[in-house]
Amino acid sequence: MNHLPPIPIKFHSNLPASRLLAIAIVGALALAFLFQSSELPVASAQNPPDRILGKVSNGTEGGVLPVDLRVILMSIDLANNQIIEQETTSVDEDGIFRFSNLVSRSGLDYRVIVNGGSYTPSVEMAAVENWQNVRINIYDETTSLDEVSVSSYVMMIPTIDARSRQLGVLTVIDVNNTGDEIWVPDITNPELSGLDLLRFNLPVGFTDLSIESELPTGNILEIDSGFALTNPVPPGEFAILISYILPYEGDNFDFNLKLPYGADQVRMLLPDEGGSVSADGFSTAKSIVVAERVFNQYEGDDYAAETDLVVGFSGLPQPTLGQTVSDFFDGRTYVIVIIWIVGVALLAIFGYAMYSSRKPSNRSDQDDYEMVARSEVVAEIAEIDQKYEDGSLGEDEYNQKREELKNFVLEFDEATTSLEQQSEESDEKLEDSSDDEDNTSEDTDK
Repeated sequence: MNHLPPIPIKFHSNLPASRLLAIAIVGALALAFLFQSSELPVASAQNPPDRILGKVSNGTEGGVLPVDLRVILMSIDLANNQIIEQETTSVDEDGIFRFSNLVSRSGLDYRVIVNGGSYTPSVEMAAVENWQNVRINIYDETTSLDEVSVSSYVMMIPTIDARSRQLGVLTVIDVNNTGDEIWVPDITNPELSGLDLLRFNLPVGFTDLSIESELPTGNILEIDSGFALTNPVPPGEFAILISYILPYEGDNFDFNLKLPYGADQVRMLLPDEGGSVSADGFSTAKSIVVAERVFNQYEGDDYAAETDLVVGFSGLPQPTLGQTVSDFFDGRTYVIVIIWIVGVALLAIFGYAMYSSRKPSNRSDQDDYEMVARSEVVAEIAEIDQKYEDGSLGEDEYNQKREELKNFVLEFDEATTSLEQQSEESDEKLEDSSDDEDNTSEDTDK
């Protein structure tokens, strides 16, 4: 596998700075663990060469070099942070190119670039030991992804913020082009869709997505389910580094990991005591140490193309009772809750008082109660009339209150009339019953 240069991990979120720093540190150390890269040979700085001799080859079986294929020499001035085109040459019929009379000084490096169309491979000369035998490959192009697969998919969660229920996720995907042609999407095709691009899905709700890769330059298209790449994929293996923030609810969530290109190996790493992971084909947890931290690793092998792997995360850390109470008061939600409780209590007390004061203790007090209640309402009407006349009560509010009180009086009168009618009917029934009893007694005496 090619050496992976330093990759910045870009997190932009509301997580505390200390936690984001932990993500960056652990992520960088995790890369060392995952890639196990070795030192590259470097040209001697004491006696740098003054010329470059190399060869460009077509790595596709039966492929030929384009006519007038151009090779460009760029100088990189590290002191002034400048990249300058120094010279351009064409390869001969055997693909040979050369650059002579190079200037050597401290802080000056060189880069050789082959202008091969969609794919422009380059070589950093500081990483080349023999400047007289530089080899660069170009390839014929294909738009088919049939030879592209995933050799390794590693999803690592170095940081879990239980208080805010957020995960810091670092994923490394090793993409392998097993063919001898370079995959390049046909972006001129008007019917181009995400299915025609190199695509990967992410868990629902991800934010602050950052992507770096070893692939040649291309575009990243963020979509609802994840992202797609237009980067060319040459033959060989290349790493893609993904970082994002993932919120979760409760103590679990499911990630429907789609593997359109299959995967030789899928690994999930959770911090010790950070929960557990389950998925079809996964082995039991195995403890590993990364950056002096213990992680539980779950893994499965040999997943076919177009596999939908449901990965379940459970037992995720939860905020403590103290954190929950603190967040409750910090968010001032308690003010709304207290106001609501006090309001309901006052309404209950007021309602009970009104019911108790208006309800007559017995039937003999009914008439007095009705007289008092009706007189109170009439007095209220007279009071709002006075306020309206002296201008202390607006017209709209006055009309509304007066209408309500008037309706109350009408309803009260109707209720009183109904009660009186019921009382009269009850008295008549009692008199009829009494007369019947008297008639019965007279008949018995006879």
